Order: sequence, then C-alpha cells, then structure tokens
Amino acid sequence: PYRPWKNGPYHVTMGLKQTDVENWIELDETYLEKYHLKKRLYQENRDEVLAYLPGCDGGLFEALELVKDTLVRRYPTMFRLQSPHIVENLVTGDIWDLRPEASTWKTHHPLEVMGLLATEDFFLLSNNPKTGQTTLRAGGVCFPAGFKIEERMGLSLWEIHAGKVPQYESKLAKSMDRFFERLKVESAVSRFNYAIDDSSELFHRHPHHNLTLEQLENPPKLEDLHLRVERQTLQRLPKTRALLFTIRTYVTPIFEVTNDKEVAAALRTSVGSFSEDVSKYKN
Repeated sequence: PYRPWKNGPYHVTMGLKQTDVENWIELDETYLEKYHLKKRLYQENRDEVLAYLPGCDGGLFEALELVKDTLVRRYPTMFRLQSPHIVENLVTGDIWDLRPEASTWKTHHPLEVMGLLATEDFFLLSNNPKTGQTTLRAGGVCFPAGFKIEERMGLSLWEIHAGKVPQYESKLAKSMDRFFERLKVESAVSRFNYAIDDSSELFHRHPHHNLTLEQLENPPKLEDLHLRVERQTLQRLPKTRALLFTIRTYVTPIFEVTNDKEVAAALRTSVGSFSEDVSKYKN
C-alpha cells in the first residue's frame, strides 16, 4: 500500500500531482476479491451504492469507454475486445456490450459496469449553468469512507465539504473551485488521503469523525486498527467536458504498516502534528 505521509508536520493542502493518464486505474492481486464484494453490494445494497441524477448519461457512457480503453491497453491479460464496444473480462468471464443502445442497460447501470471492470469507485461532476458551480451528478461508491452517496447528489463542492473537512473554508475552497473549473482535458491529477480506522470494512457508510467521550475512553486495541488510504484521481472528459473523479481504497492492518520502523516513526510524527480539528476529523 501507499504511505502518503511525510516525516514532518501535517499540513492541510490539496496535495495534487500530475499523473500519467495511463495510470489512473490500478488493479492488483485483490481484484477478484473486490469484484465479488462489489457484485454483492450491487445486488443487495443497490440504492446505497449507486446514485445519479437525470441528464448525465452522456458523461457516464464517455467515462465507461475511457475505462474500457484503459483496461484493454494496460491489462491485456485481463481484458480484450471482441469488437470496438464489446469487452471481455478474462478473469471473471463477463462480456459487456457497452453501446448506449445495447440490452446491457436493461439490467445494469453504467456506473455498475465501471465498478465491476475496475476496483475504483467512480464519480461524475459537471458545471451547474444556473449557479456556475461544480456539482456532483453521479456516483458508484462501494467503498465509502463514512458517507452516503445519495445524500451528496446535486451538491456543490462547497456543500459537500464545508463544515466537515477541516480548514476547507479558509485553505481549500477557493483553490479547489478554481482548479476544478480550469482543469484541461489533457491533464490528469492524483492525490492521497489517509486515516487510521478501527475497522477493515470497505463498505463504510457511517462517519467516524468526532467520536464521543465514551468511545474515546474505550479505544480499540492496537491490533484492531487499520490504515485506510485513498488514491484519488481527477480528469476532464473531452466530449462532454464532465469531470471524472475516482477513489481507489486500500485497507491494511496497522501492524503490517508499522513493521518498518522508519515508516512507523514518520506516521507517528505526522499524526502527532495534527491540529485539533484534523484530529477530530480523522478520529
């Protein structure tokens, strides 16, 4: 897993880096395990993992084509094309006809197919012409970090983050709005987020921020703690101009991370430098 902290004080920043457009999707040895978990969630918790507003089909189908093209190029032993718009998953045996007019969509949703092809969670954002703000239009989220996707539909960046993310209003809001508005098609960026959690659960819809005094007085055992790392990417789709945001979640037992003394020391330094609001948020 990634180790997205520095051996020094923690600062609230966007932390964006340019990323290779070929590397925005990451598959690993846990692919099949995550696939089966997602498939079960789409069947049993469909309304909790898929949310979308009317009018975003164009962006979703464009995103789906991008996912398909990337996977076929990057992972040719796992995916192959049967025709320009029909992709075969050589690992699961799934065959998907991705044409908008295909019968696929009588029983599946584009967000669902994206989620079964890749391990990432996918979000589609676009500009609201009435307000001029970037708003969330669709999301397929099997691995949320303490939020409910259906409650965020149609919200702006401000409405999603203000009052929740520490120092968002003072340090992040203006720069985030400006960046989302100006992101060019040929650019793709990534960032990391991390927290220490008392659960290895990936489907984690309930917030863990601002724990009660009782919870703080009965802390979990060290062996029950897990490092939850999110690799997030953002890029603009060329045709619809919508923004495609992804989150790839990694959950690792804390002892596996801290076996390396240098890594453990750096993590301790970073966590120890959290301001009070950041500590409560990541609690």
